[in-house]
Amino acid sequence: MKLHTTSRAVKFFLISTLLLLIAAVYLTFGTTKRAEHMVWGVSFSKRAAEGLGLDWRSIYAAILDDLRVDHVRLGSYWDEIEPQPGALDFADLDWQIQQAEKKGVHVILTLGRRQPRWPECHVPHWAKELSDAEQKSALLEQVTEVVKRYRGSPAIEMWQVENEYFLSSFGVCPTPPVRQFLMDEIALVRSLDSRPVITTDSGEMSVWFRTAGLGDVFGTTMYRRAYNPILGVANWPQPPVYYSRLGRVVQLFTGFKKMIIVELQGEPWAKTTLQDDTTEVNYETLSPLQFRANIQYARDSGIDTAYLWGVEWWYYMKTERETSGFWDEAQKLWQVSPPGI
Repeated sequence: MKLHTTSRAVKFFLISTLLLLIAAVYLTFGTTKRAEHMVWGVSFSKRAAEGLGLDWRSIYAAILDDLRVDHVRLGSYWDEIEPQPGALDFADLDWQIQQAEKKGVHVILTLGRRQPRWPECHVPHWAKELSDAEQKSALLEQVTEVVKRYRGSPAIEMWQVENEYFLSSFGVCPTPPVRQFLMDEIALVRSLDSRPVITTDSGEMSVWFRTAGLGDVFGTTMYRRAYNPILGVANWPQPPVYYSRLGRVVQLFTGFKKMIIVELQGEPWAKTTLQDDTTEVNYETLSPLQFRANIQYARDSGIDTAYLWGVEWWYYMKTERETSGFWDEAQKLWQVSPPGI
């Protein structure tokens, strides 16, 4: 009996190892067909612009008028919109949405407690004093008000519910992620509007199964170089084919309709802060050459939509350090050739 059990264990180990090797080969080697037409967008954050000491309205206007960006991901930060309980201030977000409407720009609007930019969970001071249940109830009320306010806007293309919700290793959040609460948020948004819901996850530190099937669209991050205080500057090892092939596998099990790159690295990984690091240090994780390589990497992945991260940084480098390489390179993505050319 013991010999039989040992034999089964060895057989299971060998089969598991073989399947893992097949999966590794499938996800790592080979090429994939490039998208015939890429849709490019950017993530814009008022607080990221202000953190760089810049006028956020000037940057946003330059994004739409100079770069001519036509797809933008925006945040509805809870601590900015509801600084006091029940006292909602939509003035800044109203302006961003209105400008997008005027220019015919498509908007992904992020909802919830966890949204792009540090500290990830943007909780008002007053809500931090609430119990977990009370805080979540207050959050759902805020999400309701945001969706009801902007569901009439033609600019809104999708609602993103939370941001990399299960990535608990990064950010400052009051409680661990709870799948049921994320599902409750998504159900609430669906009950208020029919536009697609997008959920997101880390492309480098997750395999997406917990997140991808909860929305209509799934968004992955795509980072190439990062800084860690222990490891220093390091490259992520995945080839571009990894993202699209993993996406196809996950799609088979979860059934989401479309996959996009929701956050393509276009900003350095700071050692202190972006503006306090020298340009030389900035360039260790994102130089203009690496920026171009990241754009090409996204093209080679076979995924046809990519939102770049770091547009506020490009503007800072252009205006504060007189280095326009990032801005100029990005501008090429939205240039429209005159008729006949």
